[in-house]
Amino acid sequence: MQTKIKRRPFGNTGISVSEVSLGAMNVRQLPDHASVQRFLNAVLDQGVNLIDTARSYTTKDSRSTKNDSGVFISSEDMVAKAIAAREDIDEPIVIVTKGHGYDIETFDTHFAESIEMLQIRKEADGLYIGKTKVYLVYFLHGIKADRWQPILDSGVIEHAKKRQANGDFTWFGFSSHYGDDEVIKAAIDTGAFQVCELPYNVYNLSLAEEAPLDMIKYAYDHGLGIIDMKAFNGNGTTAIFPQLANYAGFGYDEMLRFCLANPYISTVDVGAVNMEQFNADIEAALLPTLTSEERDELVQKAKRVSPYLKSICRECMHCVEEFACPVGIDFPRILGLHGRYTVSGGLGFDTSDFRNQYAAFNPAADACIACGGCITWCEYHLDIPEMMQKAAADLG
Repeated sequence: MQTKIKRRPFGNTGISVSEVSLGAMNVRQLPDHASVQRFLNAVLDQGVNLIDTARSYTTKDSRSTKNDSGVFISSEDMVAKAIAAREDIDEPIVIVTKGHGYDIETFDTHFAESIEMLQIRKEADGLYIGKTKVYLVYFLHGIKADRWQPILDSGVIEHAKKRQANGDFTWFGFSSHYGDDEVIKAAIDTGAFQVCELPYNVYNLSLAEEAPLDMIKYAYDHGLGIIDMKAFNGNGTTAIFPQLANYAGFGYDEMLRFCLANPYISTVDVGAVNMEQFNADIEAALLPTLTSEERDELVQKAKRVSPYLKSICRECMHCVEEFACPVGIDFPRILGLHGRYTVSGGLGFDTSDFRNQYAAFNPAADACIACGGCITWCEYHLDIPEMMQKAAADLG
């Protein structure tokens, strides 16, 4: 496809991918299907050849199965419909999707759901959505310490490799998060995976330059294609960004360029929700590569702010993809609000409006029964019930 976006090798897969790719999780924030389709088609028009989605990226949350506009949106469904309607895509598109299949039965169930939603069919020469050939990357989503041994014991990795050999998907991958270095290394060392998705940004280098073993480089050295997620430190950074930018002294363009200056990353997965945002990402990517001195300067600026970002909810919404609060508390949004309250207060900004916003929540944070079911699904190992108590005390 015609594109001005630069491309990079995708590990040892033999293909190159656009160094700015679309993380389609956030399309569930859009008001309706038509808006999503316009956006996805505009992204494809830019020559992006990697789209990252998941079976759990839907508008399901703790309150309903719809978004704030009352419309149910499935990221996989929307991506499939956008591609299936096109007849002008003249190269394969890389589709990354994910499931929480940590045993064989769940793996097969989640995989079947994704295949159906993505409208993927198998032909003699590969996989297709509509008339477009696709390379399907299938992930074990969110591997971490308490999930790794069950994964090994279940035999699901060997099972997935057989399905890959059968042509059910093209490449096998995994995603993981901060604090799971040992599991990430163990997964890479199996030799089973060709792709991984890891968080990396100027505010948090704990898996890379600041780690005893740089996991980004380690994956690269083992031939994996590396998708950089959380380049902007997760969804929560978006809401607090004006304060962060004012204090740190740099914006999204520098944050993206920082990630792209890492030579081991194949693509940065940006979670834009409109073409104004996505075009700004493209233009930033076209700027000259940051020098090592410029990168160091950004790190030093970020360190003024990064202490305030630790142990707060990033509003990634992964917790509600597989869990619903039994008493109906919209806890991710409450904790996101409390995170912004905490950061804003730490940076010396007025916090009164956060209390006003909190007053609209019903049930409120103090209704939490501390069942702990949410903790299992937090990719950042946060003690959510304890944080709810803190939110109730600070915002109530």
